[in-house]
Amino acid sequence: MNASLSSSPFSLPDTAPELAQRFCVILAGLAGLVARRFVRMPHLMGFTLLLWGRLNRAVRRFARGMTRPAKARAARKAASRQRVAPSDAVRLPSGRGWLVRELGYEAAGYASQLQHLVAEPEMQALLGQMPGLGRMLRPMCRMLGVPIEGALVPAVVAERVERKPEKPPVAVWPRKALPRLPKGAWFEVPGPDWGKGG
Repeated sequence: MNASLSSSPFSLPDTAPELAQRFCVILAGLAGLVARRFVRMPHLMGFTLLLWGRLNRAVRRFARGMTRPAKARAARKAASRQRVAPSDAVRLPSGRGWLVRELGYEAAGYASQLQHLVAEPEMQALLGQMPGLGRMLRPMCRMLGVPIEGALVPAVVAERVERKPEKPPVAVWPRKALPRLPKGAWFEVPGPDWGKGG
């Protein structure tokens, strides 16, 4: 098999990293489920090819991000500058876990597999080193209802916290510099006519 990414859907070269291969297997199974079920669901039938393309791109982007992170980032930025989404474009549902709600326990099985993969120490370490991979996983996690706050967000949050400027210290008047009256001293409060010439 060619070392480059294969042109057939949901396939990666044998040289692709193991995590990418496992991610590919999960999404390939999910795509097969979508093809079988959406055809019998009129309100979702029109989303079949769109979702297939989304899943396939996620597999390829994730594999490229692991092997060529710098080139993948440059290609993603160039594509985002060139891509213009028409206002009447068909859009997938955006609700959290919508695919599991529509397809039930079968989709929940793939959600469980993805959650297990994301939670593995090796994947967590990878996401900590390459936060961009977490951004690639986020849409897949969202449509399957996989919790992402604990798995993908910390690396990004930590990066933002490090860059957040510290607040300047609040000036506090030294206590010893405050004037103190002698014990038992008193003073008269000025009346309303104080300061007027008279």
